[in-house]
Amino acid sequence: MLCSAKSLFNRTSKSAASVISKRSIIIGILFTLPVLVYVGFGAYALWETGLFRWTWWIIPGCWVLTYVIASLWRPQRIQPEVGQLPEHWTPQDKAATEIVMQFQQDVDQLAPDELTDIQVYWQKSQELAHALAQHYHPNSKELYSSLTVLEVLAAIRLAVEDFEEWFQDSVPGSHLVTIEQWKLLGKAPKWVKRASDAGWLASMVINPLNVAKFFSSKLTLQPIADELRGEFLAAVYLRFIRQVGFYLIEMNSGRLRRGAERYRATFGQLTDEKMNPSSQTSPGVKTKSVTVAIVGQVKSGKSSIVNALIGKREAVTDVLPSTTSISRHQFPIPGTQETITLLDTPGYADAGATKAELNELERAIEEADVVLLVTDAHSPGKAADVELIHELQLHAQSHPELKPAPVVLCLTHIDLLSPMMEWNPPYNWESPNLPKEKSIHDAIIAMRDLFGEDIAGVIGVCSDIDRSRSFNISEGLIPALAKVLDSGKAVAVLKAYERSLDQDRFSALLNQLKTSGKTLLNLWIEERLQQGKPKS
Repeated sequence: MLCSAKSLFNRTSKSAASVISKRSIIIGILFTLPVLVYVGFGAYALWETGLFRWTWWIIPGCWVLTYVIASLWRPQRIQPEVGQLPEHWTPQDKAATEIVMQFQQDVDQLAPDELTDIQVYWQKSQELAHALAQHYHPNSKELYSSLTVLEVLAAIRLAVEDFEEWFQDSVPGSHLVTIEQWKLLGKAPKWVKRASDAGWLASMVINPLNVAKFFSSKLTLQPIADELRGEFLAAVYLRFIRQVGFYLIEMNSGRLRRGAERYRATFGQLTDEKMNPSSQTSPGVKTKSVTVAIVGQVKSGKSSIVNALIGKREAVTDVLPSTTSISRHQFPIPGTQETITLLDTPGYADAGATKAELNELERAIEEADVVLLVTDAHSPGKAADVELIHELQLHAQSHPELKPAPVVLCLTHIDLLSPMMEWNPPYNWESPNLPKEKSIHDAIIAMRDLFGEDIAGVIGVCSDIDRSRSFNISEGLIPALAKVLDSGKAVAVLKAYERSLDQDRFSALLNQLKTSGKTLLNLWIEERLQQGKPKS
């Protein structure tokens, strides 16, 4: 439900989250292939049957081949990555990911023995926590003073649980690795090298042909093993920073202030790719259908868009509380099981909205999960629409804990573009050939240039049902709304979740007092009973 998000960091085919790349797998296979061959045939059997003189070259040959491939096929630098962002993240949360990226890039400066040192991980976690706290509270002298103990415990729990699950699923033999063995990955002790050299010396005494194996091993095995070890440890470090950074962001955003259970029930679990929404619903978190506020200037065609979407002139189903003219309609999206709520708002003049109109619009915007900005294609006055987008931005800045509603721009009255007397749809405005198509194309491009990244898309339509002129409603407008539906759901869920965090605070406090009172009472009774027992 919350998962169709754009990628957070520069993801590559050599993703560190998969621990071992294709290159590492191929080199690792070549690295271990000789051992598997000798185990399969049996060194003794080879020697006894005289086949050894035909197979002795397998080990040094594969090692040399491994070295050549590793030299020609250089590893790409492991890129910082944290998979896809959940849809419910706000712009402030997304900006915080740049800090996480910077800490992931420290992997280039860390030696293998540091990547297996628990103290290094603890230190990096503290530094990352401090940097993210400064991002969220730039003017605060006490960065952690506003955090609750429950938020900190929830962040630790969630990060540890997810990292433990990933480590178990992704690292071969993770359930067998001890702390001592983990430390050995950083730096092999000297006795290992001495034992290896002694073994080689003994084998060369028995069979002088092993001299070739010894030198090929020294030239190829050690650098390849060090390289594979470095890739693996770097992948573990990147994943660790990913997990810690993710839940530190959630902690600083305030979404963990009621604990991990409520957070999990609403937003699910971080996986390799994205947040998996839970099938359960957190107590108090109830979301309705996605609400689309239709806004625009007077006579821009808002009501005709509503009629075109609904397919007929329909009576108002509801009026928003605290408003006089914002009507509500239900619209089932064709081909899906989704139903959205359309808010038909009063229009504002080209000179801008009055105070009363602004109050009405603010009420609609507060409820909206998606905004459909309707503007007239043949009207040059767009200053009021630009001002509305500015008001939406100010509203988002005043509520950094919420996700801004995506804005889709609907360009109406395209039938009135030149040549005005021509109307013979359909029109292929994306690859225009006819004059009308060229006019539609230019109008849409002009709107994209005017509003830029502030809008999710521009759709040109004609919704004049009275004159039987309807174009690009089902083919363009409805798919455009469906495209931002996941983002709208994220806006709705986050609103409901933020409301739920403060709804039952006092009842939760009463339950906690009740539970602690029972515990103290039981302890008191037990103490009295102990005192009343006769001494032996």
